[in-house]
Amino acid sequence: MATKLTHTARCTLSPDAVDRALAAFRNPSTWPDWNRNAKGMVATEAESLSEGDLLAVHQIIKGALIESRWSVSKIREGENFCEITLTGEGQSRNERPIGRGLVDLEITATFLSEEDGGIEIHSVCSVSGFIKLFQGKLSEYLRSYSQNFLDDLAAIN
Repeated sequence: MATKLTHTARCTLSPDAVDRALAAFRNPSTWPDWNRNAKGMVATEAESLSEGDLLAVHQIIKGALIESRWSVSKIREGENFCEITLTGEGQSRNERPIGRGLVDLEITATFLSEEDGGIEIHSVCSVSGFIKLFQGKLSEYLRSYSQNFLDDLAAIN
């Protein structure tokens, strides 16, 4: 039986700041400019995100190339509102699969562009098998990743 780990990070921002963050988020070619975890980025479409698009975020950790693959599984939009869900498709280190203990990894970014609005990043994943032994560390990683993602979006000028 898998255990679900979740974390939600939120911040209140002005409508203009939310609009700038959403524009940057929906333009994969800008991710290396604002996202501390994206040293390189490959996407189905370089200038926009649509449902079904695939993303590959590249970073270097301890000299190894880490590639995190995502799919844009859902986009909901309304007046002054946008919610984008990214589903994890796997990770590799130097082209070898890693992180197989994390299943059903999803990150949902919600942008509310109105007074007292802001950005919310909700992350959820399941852990199974012996990986449950590291549940505390994985929970802390999920919390840190969500908060860093939110901080990076909130800092966009």
